[in-house]
Amino acid sequence: MAPKLHPQARRLRTIIVTVPIMGATALVLYERLALGKPQRTIPRSSRDEGSKERELLAEGVTEKVGETASREE
Repeated sequence: MAPKLHPQARRLRTIIVTVPIMGATALVLYERLALGKPQRTIPRSSRDEGSKERELLAEGVTEKVGETASREE
């Protein structure tokens, strides 16, 4: 286990770690707000696994595994 750092060394480590993160965040926000660059999104395909199950759940359809929805008695 590493020895404990002096409080001044901990502050310096915190600054070294957080300043690049803050800079990158500020750059992205500047590009989006001032330059009008659109927000990045994750593309979702219509063939996504589980999308049909999510649609059925959203519609309130509850069926047991193995049963078909078109089954009429």
